[in-house]
Amino acid sequence: MKRLLIVLVVLLVAGLATAQYKISSSVADGLDAAKRAMRGHAQFDYSDVSTTLSGDIEISDVQFTSPAGQAIHADKIALITGSLWQLLTLEDTFKNNEIPEHLAVSVEGLLADAALFNNAGQANPMSRLDTAGCGERRFFDRSDLKDMGYDMLTLDMKMGYQLAKGDNRLVLTLDVISRDQMAVDLEMTSRLPYAPSIAGMAGGDLAKASQLTNATIRIEDLGYLERSLAFCADETGMDTAAYREHHLAAWLDAWHNLGLEPSDSLVDIYRDYATNPGSTLTFEMEPFPALDLGSNYLSPDPVYLSGRLNPKMGTEVTGMQPVSIAPSEQALADTDTQVIESATQKQPPQASTGSTKTGKASARPAGQLALANLDQHLYRDVTIRLNSGRVLKGRIEGVEGQTLQLKRQLHGGNMVVPVALGEVKTVTLR
Repeated sequence: MKRLLIVLVVLLVAGLATAQYKISSSVADGLDAAKRAMRGHAQFDYSDVSTTLSGDIEISDVQFTSPAGQAIHADKIALITGSLWQLLTLEDTFKNNEIPEHLAVSVEGLLADAALFNNAGQANPMSRLDTAGCGERRFFDRSDLKDMGYDMLTLDMKMGYQLAKGDNRLVLTLDVISRDQMAVDLEMTSRLPYAPSIAGMAGGDLAKASQLTNATIRIEDLGYLERSLAFCADETGMDTAAYREHHLAAWLDAWHNLGLEPSDSLVDIYRDYATNPGSTLTFEMEPFPALDLGSNYLSPDPVYLSGRLNPKMGTEVTGMQPVSIAPSEQALADTDTQVIESATQKQPPQASTGSTKTGKASARPAGQLALANLDQHLYRDVTIRLNSGRVLKGRIEGVEGQTLQLKRQLHGGNMVVPVALGEVKTVTLR
């Protein structure tokens, strides 16, 4: 019996070794074919291909050189299947038009010039918040990053998914670490309308019919915050502590310049993050109802995020708290002015009656609709001002009980959103 067990173990090890060798050889043959195909256009090199008992295919010392001479090097690139059995049956899974329950790709030690990831000349609202108070900068350019010590970046990345076939739930994950700078983790959970297949994924129909149920983003500071604050303190002639306070005030002003007012909770959370280098900032959202990815893509618009996605944010110190963004007082004033001017232009001249009655409530402003009669104005464009001060623009699609159905154009698509009439202050025709 003992000899039999030894023979079985030897055969098993030999079988696994043979399978690993065949897989590694097959991958190496494919890579060599890719090298030959790119010859004359770009250069691709690697040192070794191996297969692990945990089901990973690893390619080491990978380097790609573009025709312009820019080189990208990675210590290791791996395909992660979850187990050796999953790897051995992966080809058959694809042939059967099925999606593996788990797959991931990782890249370790990706060395690249920071210029490849630079947004010079492409300032955006978030970059303005990042550089608030640092002179007239709207973003940190290539030379700024170099002065901070980020001339070359070393990145570790992993992107994968986990599919729960029982309830058609798909979890996507993306982890990116820029060493000595920051780590960003993203996790998104979507509900699929039916069991996925290779054909459905390739056609894009499945993605369009899916719904996002929740998402989490974590940003861990690995040195960037301290370096950027020290850089800007030197640029403005302040010490780091003084510049931090200056930056926080300028950060709030930057929101106002965008016509937005962050909630007190958001201000407190960012203050804690900015004053504690090395901390982690977490953002969570749980749209209700679930976000239809086919017609309503995620948007960086803060007002949209706070009104649609039920966001929470926090650090290790503050804990997770609801946050929101509203139009600033100046933005609301500008909106009121536009509404009044529009109503004035549409209002026909009134004949003089020769007398004025006093002691009675003034008439409703021109263009303003009575909440009780909104069902008489279906499919008309309106501006809605809520009791909170927030302004919504859209088209009346219907009135159901104490809820107004408002069709809004939001970032690449149309969406009908419910608006509780109890929260409405005024409704004005546009």
